[in-house]
Amino acid sequence: MSLFDKLKKPFLTKEDEEYQMLVEVAEEYLAQKKKETPQNKSGIATETVVREHLLKKGFNLTLNPNVRIIGSNIRNDLLLLKTKVNPNQMDYPANEVDTVLEIKNNAVANQSERIRANFEQLKGAFPHLRFGVIVLSERKGYTHEITDEKLKDVRYRSFTLISRRIYPKTGGLYSKQAIVRLLENGELKKTGDWARLITYLKEA
Repeated sequence: MSLFDKLKKPFLTKEDEEYQMLVEVAEEYLAQKKKETPQNKSGIATETVVREHLLKKGFNLTLNPNVRIIGSNIRNDLLLLKTKVNPNQMDYPANEVDTVLEIKNNAVANQSERIRANFEQLKGAFPHLRFGVIVLSERKGYTHEITDEKLKDVRYRSFTLISRRIYPKTGGLYSKQAIVRLLENGELKKTGDWARLITYLKEA
């Protein structure tokens, strides 16, 4: 029995917000390829969609990609800001930032080490910060799966929103048709990490 089969989580449904994000990322990716929504304006597709869903929940998040905390050269996917801080900037004083968020569509190569190294550098410079990695979907047990254990610090939290049985060979994760097939074939499970992420951000 595979780790996916052993995972005691509900199958994803069309009504789940996580599934909606999966589809919206595929649509956003195609739109960006057609230069309708250029990446340099809104960030990569997954980052754009996750940001939009979190904004709808009332979080004060940076609106631009590749934002920086003053005093560091690291460019960040997304920052959770303190209340009333202007979200439409590229650089922020550390005292205006609560949480640093990395956003990934899926785990490619060994990203855990690079993410952890960036978090370590930021934590050293700004000890008050919190950290999180949001992965839209990944296979349970995949060699490069991003987990709390691989990040090696209780302050570095990982949130994988969807567990997949397979990676679709035809179309990949940026194909709406491939995503629909995964859903119809029972290849996607809801991990509960989206709800946990919302709770974590509300604790700021």
